[in-house]
This record gives sequence, structure tokens and C-alpha cells, in this order.
Amino acid sequence: MTDPDKSWYAIYTFSRSEKKLANELEKKGIESFLPLIPVKKVWSDRIKTIYQPVFASYVFAKIDLNTEKIRVLQTPGAHHLLSVAGVPLPVPEEDVNLVRIFVNQFPERLQIKNEEKMEPGNKVLITNGPFKGYRAIVLRKVNSVTVKVTIAGIQSSVAIDIDPESIEIEEENKIGRNTRQS
Repeated sequence: MTDPDKSWYAIYTFSRSEKKLANELEKKGIESFLPLIPVKKVWSDRIKTIYQPVFASYVFAKIDLNTEKIRVLQTPGAHHLLSVAGVPLPVPEEDVNLVRIFVNQFPERLQIKNEEKMEPGNKVLITNGPFKGYRAIVLRKVNSVTVKVTIAGIQSSVAIDIDPESIEIEEENKIGRNTRQS
């Protein structure tokens, strides 16, 4: 049965806390939706299918904003509700249902693109290639992403172009997009 006082809201999560938040909301009896799709990950010794969130750092929850907002925000993994001018923005039920249909019926057609968050100044972890395991800072984004890898021992750095699929965001630049890194 549909509760007219409840609407869907997008909850911004702490880094890589989407699954934890969805589980915690379920434990609290709060209806949530974390769209996941299968993604093949290649390691040096194996290929494994893992399930990644379609929308990194977001979980949807159907809540009565007046009575459940605080409960949701006090849940481990929750950071804030997606808002415009400080007012939480409801997500239309039709949009949530459309995402459900795509995830359930056409998961192979969905692709996760990291490029949207590849902004200059963001700290990243390189996950593939000769620099695998190194931490870097995004310098610029064109077709590939140029990152700066710092070699601590010699206090020097090198800029490399890398495929966006080979890096993961560790920390977003909190200062702004116009920050220059040298």
C-alpha cells in the first residue's frame, strides 16, 4: 500500500558506504533502493563479477520527511539528503521505477562511468596498469584523465594519461574546480 506522506529521496553516502547504508535502513524498517549492476573486474590472477552501485554514493529511501529525516541521517553511512537551496529534493516515483526496470531487465545495457567525478584536484587510487596501487591527483580531464603521481622518496611527481576505468575516486576536491595542482 502506498503512503501518501512518503516520497523517495536520494541520500548521499560516505565514500563506498552504499551497501552498508542500504542494509542499515532495511534493519530500521525504512524502504530503500540501491540499484546495483554486475561489473567484471580483472585482477592479475582472476576475473570476478562484483555488484557496483549504478549511482556512486547514492541510496534512495522512501520516507516521510517530517518524521523520518533525522532517523535516516543518523544511520551509519548517511551523509546528507540531496537538496536544492537547503530543501531536500524528492525523486519522482516514476524515476525510481524506471531505474528498477533497467537494473532488473537490462543490466547489461547499463554502464558505470567514473568520468563525471574526474575533476581537477580529486584524489584517486589507480586500480590497473603499471601504477596500480598508487595514489594520484587529477590534473585535467579530456578523453583520458591526466593524473599526477608523486614519488615520495625523491620528492618528485610525474603526470600520466590514464583510462578513467583504471582509477577510483578516493576524495573529491572540496575547494572547488578551479584549484590548480602543480
